[in-house]
Amino acid sequence: MRPLIYSLVFFLFLPFLTKAEEAGPYASKLPSIPAKDVGIYIEDLRTGDVVLDVNGEKLFTPASVTKLVTTSTALNTASPSARFTTDVVAQGELSGGTLNGNLVIKACGDPTIESKHFPKNKGFADKIAEAVKAAGIQRIIGTVVARYRQEYEQPTPAGWMDEDLIHPYGTEFHAANYGDNLVSVSMPSGRTNPETPGLVVNRTGRNRRQRGSKSVELTSSMQIANPIPESTMCQAVRNALERAGVSVGVSPVSDKGSSTVVYSHKSPTMIEIITSLMYRSDNLMAEGILRATAPGKTREQAARQELAFWDSKGIDVSGIEIEDGSGLSRNNKISPYFLAEVLDWMRIHKNPNNQYVNIFPVAGRSGTMRGFLKGTALEGKVVAKTGSMRNVQCYAGFKIDDNGQPTHLIVLLLNNFSDRASLKRALEKLLLEKLS
Repeated sequence: MRPLIYSLVFFLFLPFLTKAEEAGPYASKLPSIPAKDVGIYIEDLRTGDVVLDVNGEKLFTPASVTKLVTTSTALNTASPSARFTTDVVAQGELSGGTLNGNLVIKACGDPTIESKHFPKNKGFADKIAEAVKAAGIQRIIGTVVARYRQEYEQPTPAGWMDEDLIHPYGTEFHAANYGDNLVSVSMPSGRTNPETPGLVVNRTGRNRRQRGSKSVELTSSMQIANPIPESTMCQAVRNALERAGVSVGVSPVSDKGSSTVVYSHKSPTMIEIITSLMYRSDNLMAEGILRATAPGKTREQAARQELAFWDSKGIDVSGIEIEDGSGLSRNNKISPYFLAEVLDWMRIHKNPNNQYVNIFPVAGRSGTMRGFLKGTALEGKVVAKTGSMRNVQCYAGFKIDDNGQPTHLIVLLLNNFSDRASLKRALEKLLLEKLS
């Protein structure tokens, strides 16, 4: 891997890198993109031959291709069948059907609670209410509260743009996550659905939320990233208890005394979460998976531990910078070589029954790859994680054979282009030329 063939490679890829007027037959199809902002590594795994290597050692902004590293790390540090477990505890003395204390949700960073993407796991609040009634509790003097390790409550990674924080794709990871951390706000009333006490809504001439704030500015009704999902979760449980006939107070009280687990909520399995987030490129889920690789650690510690893991496998992590699990941070810097080596290591060590290959969207058919290479000879033959943000377009994955076995490594990292649609067409043409 990684031979020094730059002069040959540059010649081969020259039509894709030069300005339109210099690009020969590609002049009408390609955007202008500086050669220094193109990173490509393609290897034939059957022969070990490098098909194309352009700036393989250079660092690029990877966007959501970062999720490939996050999920690959998780598949090495946790069992594919592992689940997040959220215990709900009756904390305080129970006497005659009255809990002199609080109902405590022991939040653990599960990003899937009441997610629309896992409908079989919905009903969190109602199941808690059923369990509380089954435990003989008819009245709670205190209220419903969430408690958790403070290390998990680091919502906004460095490098996330403030402009992203109001939008659904900018949902932050919290210790207590609920309903994909999304809330719909009706204007001008400011009513929230689901009900989210404490969210302050102001009508202004722009849509935004400042970092760390519990207030938002909106121009009209819209669905937004919920900055306080803990509030939404606790209110949903209070409402479910009231519907079930259990009286609940409005404020927490001292709850020293006995502690009884009344309900344990299990998330989908790790492999189910990973496959879902990879297909949809879900930022919240990816942040949760990063934190699951280092339980009880901060995000910074989890990122350092992630790089240490790959270093321990003999993969060069020099210069690699990972700020988050999702790739929304523009501080992330990753090279084509690094991604290729992670992919190759996973192919060799973590692909029983194509389990690893199957977490990737399929070209022309599924997830974020549904429109790429569709109707071409490579439809269904390439699986890859995509990554895109302003001036960033990336792909990393494999070409596969009829049995789903990888035949080629593919890493495409492109920054600072002018025309995304033209660039994607150029990349399709490149792959068809090199892999067909």
